[in-house]
Amino acid sequence: MHVYSHQLAHLAGVSAAQVRRDFMTIGYSGSPNRGYEVKTCLESIESLLEGSGCQDVALVGVGRLGRSLLAHFSSKQRMLRIAVAFDTDPAVVGESFDGCEIHAVETIEKVVDDRGIRIGILAVPPEAAQPAAAALVRAGVRSIVNFAAVPLRVPDDVFVGYMDITSAVESAAFFARDDGDNKDSAPEDVAETEMDPIIRTIDSLLARTNMKLEELAQRIGAHVLAPGAPGGTEVTKVYAGDRVSDLLNEASNKTLLVTNLANLQMVRVAELMDVPGICFVDGIDPEPDIIELARANNTAILVSPVGVFETCGLIFQILSENGQKQAEPQ
Repeated sequence: MHVYSHQLAHLAGVSAAQVRRDFMTIGYSGSPNRGYEVKTCLESIESLLEGSGCQDVALVGVGRLGRSLLAHFSSKQRMLRIAVAFDTDPAVVGESFDGCEIHAVETIEKVVDDRGIRIGILAVPPEAAQPAAAALVRAGVRSIVNFAAVPLRVPDDVFVGYMDITSAVESAAFFARDDGDNKDSAPEDVAETEMDPIIRTIDSLLARTNMKLEELAQRIGAHVLAPGAPGGTEVTKVYAGDRVSDLLNEASNKTLLVTNLANLQMVRVAELMDVPGICFVDGIDPEPDIIELARANNTAILVSPVGVFETCGLIFQILSENGQKQAEPQ
């Protein structure tokens, strides 16, 4: 059984070129005539993701979400397993759930270090995320999956994957409110592109206006923390998300990055790709070193009071209104 890159691209919501680049990265190639053999393709992906042996994971937080994660991993045969878990509740410390023993959170550093665990999952309340992450890092953890809706301050060589359920629900809520009135105004091939329709429409509207980023910030109620380049900042494109790999593909010197990750990594990537402005969301207060680096790089820093998709919705609304006014006869 074979599959073509354009078929995979349609299912994944990306471009066929991106699929081919990803396969090149893992060292797998197909046939121009027959595409990719499904069986060997899956084996190549599994080999990349799973490595040469089983990897242990430490879970912090054994509430409802944590127990769901334990049940999920214990029910499947895979090369990743939650080997140890931690919690602050004396009622669960010392107990075992789905074959995983629960330890006191104060023992994170010793237990994780003794077992040589390098992967951590945070399923804790927002206020407990940073202390737990710091303990994991001190114990030698190099990768963290964070379910808490807060950015983490970790060393540059520690990977953090953010699982933001709130942003996902905001996305669903935004499109649930869309009555479809703007469908006819979008290009016919929008559904075939790898970009979200609202982002593609925003880009189209931005390309037809000379609105500066500073004016756009004022119109959507965003606070400007770093002014950007002297003379104002022009943007013709928006990238909304937190995946650095996608940003590297989409960024340009006229791209506004809208993200919920207020960390130094995003500012450094913006510098690398000449991104002129970053809009953090949810009214977050970035650390002083983030603002300092942005000012040194002439990167505009905005803070929107609402979430990622609500912010994009406001930008879309402002640009639509601006385009309607320009189209009105004088």
